[in-house]
Formats: sequence, structure tokens, C-alpha cells
Amino acid sequence: VRRRFGDAVELHEIDYGRPIPWDKIEAAETVIITDFSLPKDDMLKIYEAKGENFIWIDHHISAIEEMSDFESIAGLRALDRAACVLTWQYFLPESSVPAAVLFIGDRDIWQFDYPQTRVFSEGLSAEDTAVNNNALWDALLSNDQELVQRLIEKGEILLDARLKQIAYHVDTYGFALDFDGYNTLAVNLPGNGDIGHYICSLGYDVAYVYRDNFQDGQVFTNVTLYSETVDVSKLAMRYGGGGHKGAAGFRFMRSGNSPLPVAF
Repeated sequence: VRRRFGDAVELHEIDYGRPIPWDKIEAAETVIITDFSLPKDDMLKIYEAKGENFIWIDHHISAIEEMSDFESIAGLRALDRAACVLTWQYFLPESSVPAAVLFIGDRDIWQFDYPQTRVFSEGLSAEDTAVNNNALWDALLSNDQELVQRLIEKGEILLDARLKQIAYHVDTYGFALDFDGYNTLAVNLPGNGDIGHYICSLGYDVAYVYRDNFQDGQVFTNVTLYSETVDVSKLAMRYGGGGHKGAAGFRFMRSGNSPLPVAF
């Protein structure tokens, strides 16, 4: 988006549970939401206020299905590509998608069509990836092959060490439970697809990766579900979340010691 509009666009990071910046939305001439969606009523509110100046680009099946009657909203929605790839193709259709965007998108949808995806992503994770780090992103979006190769080489070293660490933490601290009738292994760690992949490789139906967050005097549990056989987006939707078939998430306010939510 910054490559297309330059400094005329203000980038705002958002996640589930964070306040919606209504003041900025109301003041903006055009509102663009990528790789994310707000509750249906809020999406409709923005659409009614901005009309064709509201652009929504997404690839999350739960959000797309929930808002299937919003097809008139401008943008691009598809399930076969990551939102970063969709965003590039929507705003810069005449330009080839840079390698960095392809690798990031490949990992995001857990496709791994490119052999460099895992190691590139690992190398990138060691960099300052803040949206205002123009030195990094300008180079990557300009397809700087020297930088891409350097990140790949760094990632080869980092990935091997991290996968060993994941195995240790899961084997040491993970615990089996029944989650919605599925044989599940839970572990208290920040969500990561490699953790989910390792748990599933142990024979579990679902990986339940959670972490706790203290906010406004309350404890919230953030959960990421992973599976190679179960559509976890449907499980997450039961608890107010969503995501992809193989990876989805939700959050809830703790009311006791259990890391499991009470179903709606």
C-alpha cells in the first residue's frame, strides 16, 4: 500500500482486541483494510460512510463467508493467495510480485511452494520489520536479490536452532486434552505455525497454542489452533474468532484456571 500511495497513506496496525481507530477512519477520505476484518456491523458502518472509497483485501475464509453479502465492497478477496500477494496484485497489477512478498505469502498460507520460504521467513524475523523501517521494506519491495539471499543464509542457521527449541518446549510443557471432541495437545507458547506442525506430526488432531495477556485489569487468553486434518476455522468461529482451515484463532477473558473457553 505504501509503495502505491507513498506518504499519502497512514499505516495503522491492528489486531483482535485492540480499539478500532474510529477517529482516523472518519477523517480519512479512503479506508483500506488488508489481511483483516472488523465485526460485520463495523464493516457495514465503514462501507455506508465511504462507499467506493472503502477497500477490503482479505483471504480469511471465515471472514469472507460471514460477509458474503458484501461483494460490492471494493478490493480483492480470494482463498488461494495470501493477503500480501493479493494487496500487491490489486494496487500494482502491472508489476511482478517481489520474491519477499511471495515468500511471506507462501508461509502465511502454509503452502511452501518455494524451497526458500522457511529459511527466508526465519531470517526476516530477526530484522526490524516495523512498517516504518523504510530501508528494509524499500529494498525488499524493489526485489533486492542481495538482501534476499542474505536473509536466506541467516535463516538457515536460525531455523535449525528454533525447530530444536520448539520440540524441547512442546515435549516438556505440552499436555493432552479433549477440545471439542478432538485429540489435542496444548502448550503455553506464542502461536507459531512451526509449533502447530510439530504437534500435528506427533499424531494429534489439533494443536492448541495459547498465551495469556493482562489487559485493563483482566486476563485474556489468546489461542491459535493448528491442524492438518480438521477445519479449525470452524472451531475458532464458535468462540468468536476465525482464520484459515489449517490455522485459526480466538481470544477470551479468563474466568478460572483452565486455558479452555466456555462455548458460546
